[in-house]
Formats: sequence, C-alpha cells, structure tokens
Amino acid sequence: MSGGGTWGDLGPRLIWGVLLAVAGFGLLYVGGFALMAGLIVLAGLGIWELHRMLGGQTPRMAGGLAAGAVLCVCVAQILAFMLGEGFYDGIYLTPWIVPLIGLGLWGGVQSVPENQRWVFVAYGALFLFAVSGMFYLRVMHGLIFVLFLVGVVVASDIAGYFAGRLLGGPKFWPRISPKKTWSGTVAGWIAGAAVAYALLGWEPLMVLLVAPLLALAAQMGDIAESAIKRRVGVKDSSALIPGHGGVLDRFDAMAGAAALGTIVMACVGVFA
Repeated sequence: MSGGGTWGDLGPRLIWGVLLAVAGFGLLYVGGFALMAGLIVLAGLGIWELHRMLGGQTPRMAGGLAAGAVLCVCVAQILAFMLGEGFYDGIYLTPWIVPLIGLGLWGGVQSVPENQRWVFVAYGALFLFAVSGMFYLRVMHGLIFVLFLVGVVVASDIAGYFAGRLLGGPKFWPRISPKKTWSGTVAGWIAGAAVAYALLGWEPLMVLLVAPLLALAAQMGDIAESAIKRRVGVKDSSALIPGHGGVLDRFDAMAGAAALGTIVMACVGVFA
C-alpha cells in the first residue's frame, strides 16, 4: 500500500514551512515598512478566508477593508512613535485600533449570513488586533521581545505536540479540540518559560507568568479557529499554503499570543 495518502504532502509542507519561517523572521528583523507591508497582506488574506468560510458573499471586499484598516493602524503607530513613544506607548490602542478595526470589519459583515456575523466580528477583531499588535510590539518593544513571543508560540506548540502524544492523559477541551491534552498544555507552558529564560534571562514575571500565559493564549487561538472550522464543517481555512491549509491555519496560535502580548505590553506602557 502506498504511503502517499499519509505522506504525500510532506514535501510541500516542509518547503512552504521553511519559506514561511524565513519570510516571517526576515520581515520581523527588518521591521519598518517591509514588516508593515507583510502584515497588511496577512490581514487581508486572513479576513478573506474567514469571510469565505462563514459563507460571506464579498470576501475580496472584506479582505481589502481589513488590509486597509491595518494599513491605517500601522501608519498611525508610526506617527505616534515619531511624536513621542512615552505618551503613546500604551494608550495608542484606544484612539487608533478600535475604530479602525471596527470600520475594517463593518463593510464585510453585511454580506455574512446573519447567524455567522457574531463569529466574523469576534474572531475578525481578534485577528486584526493581533496583526496590528505585532507591528506595535516590533516598533515599541523591539526585535528581542517579538522573537520571544514567536519563540514561545513555536516552542509551546512543539512541546505540546510531542508531550500530548507521548504522555496522553485527560483531554484539554474534547468537544472543540479532541487531540489536545492537559499534558501537552502543561508542557507548552514549561517550554514557553524556557524560551523566556533563554532570551530574557531570569526575569521572574516574564518566565513564571507572562510566558506561560502567552503559551496558553496561543493554544486558545488555535482552539478558537478549530471551533470555527468545526462550526462550518471545513478541514482548512483555505488552500493558499500548499501542505498547510490557509493563513488562519498557520497563524491562529500566533494571533492569540500576539493579542495577549499587545495588551500586556500596552498596560506596562501605561503603568510604567
């Protein structure tokens, strides 16, 4: 019996995984307008997928509006940084991100079936907030913090995958995500803490609290997207990335962690 059914997509999956990793780290390293352009594309494609999955009639318009919203948020953040980061470091979220993301989703939600609109607004807002937040974190808190965030997501995912399969045990949320276990969840927390220690040194708040919370947020982002796919009966959010599915399939965990990381660091900016 041929193994093509099981391993047939391994080649494209590995190739595209490497390409995505190189492109992602390259954009994060360069930052600035290159990163902004990449995030705008990511936002547009992600909302296009979400709108399409939920049965929307104008996915291209939804994606375009979302991309435009993230463009406006990023430009506003550049201006805020130029005016003085001490003032805008934390409070930029309220005057800029909320109304712009709201406008970015408003046009698209009109053509989504009524029973799916709350899903589109809730997850769409989370995704756009996270994408915009990555730019905020890179501009305001630097490359090391963003690499820490990405490292926590990647390490917790790998640790959770292997621990869940080697140790098994009780399921974390069997109705929504039957493969995830508590052993994998705890392993992800530990891996996140290890990444924090490796990149930031012994900072108890980051190692013992923030990193495990980011790992948990990443898992919840994954679960949220899985719940949407289960709700509409699809396996992948799209087929844009060969061997991986869609943009949302690859960036669901990152969206959860980036959203929480943005809130945490914005609060630090306010109360510092």
